[in-house]
Parts: sequence; C-alpha cells; structure tokens
Amino acid sequence: MRRFLVLPLLLVAACTSTAPPSTPTPPGSVAPLAERVVGRWEMERVLERGADVTDIHNPGGDRYVVLHADGTFESGGQPYGRNTGRWTLDPSYNELTLESDLGDDDDTFWIVTLDGEVMEWAGVRSETARRFRILSRRVR
Repeated sequence: MRRFLVLPLLLVAACTSTAPPSTPTPPGSVAPLAERVVGRWEMERVLERGADVTDIHNPGGDRYVVLHADGTFESGGQPYGRNTGRWTLDPSYNELTLESDLGDDDDTFWIVTLDGEVMEWAGVRSETARRFRILSRRVR
C-alpha cells in the first residue's frame, strides 16, 4: 500500500515542477515541452506586427539563447550582449519565462511552440511584447 501512495505524490510533484525532469522520457512517448526546449537556439527571424525586423534586432546574425536543463539560461549577440538568469515553463499555457539576472525590468515572457527544430516565441504580458514573434532554430 505504501508504494501506491508514493507514486501519486511523485506524479503531482513532477507535474507542478517547472524545471525539466532529470530522468529520460521512455521510448515511444513524447517528451514534455520543458524537456524539448532545452538546448541552444539561434535567432533566425524577428517579426514585429508581422513585418520582418530581423536586421534591426539581430544585425550581426549572432543572437542566441541557451536553455540549460538545470533551469538556467544564457543569451547573447549584437546589439544586446550577454545575459544570464533562470527560465521556467508553465505547461498550462506553454509560457516560457526568462528571469534575468539584470533585474525584473529585463524579464521576458513568451508563449512557445515547437515545430521540429524550430521554436516560435510569441511575446505576452504587455502591449509591446505582443507585437513580437521570434523564430529560432535549435543548433544543439
């Protein structure tokens, strides 16, 4: 009987966690989104109200974000430079939060979707953020 009590408690804890699980997903099942977003993502396109503004927001073609399995992130590239912090993913809405070490004013919130190795980021929580969509490609 004790075994059956432990399993539901583990399942509840796993469902409420925003950090990626440390155990691999069983073969034949789909990994949770929080697991699938871990990796290095290079920015390919930036859209503002549907218009391509990549040349303005990624002039060097070198912007990236790395989402680490331990819940930390780093980002970099021109014109914004390097940033670090923590990330979480709310599976109810697929909302990815980047909490910057630079402070609350630098935190960002995105609804993310994956299509193979391409992740689309749609800004949320402010009128300014909602104007933007970013397309990034996984490079590792």
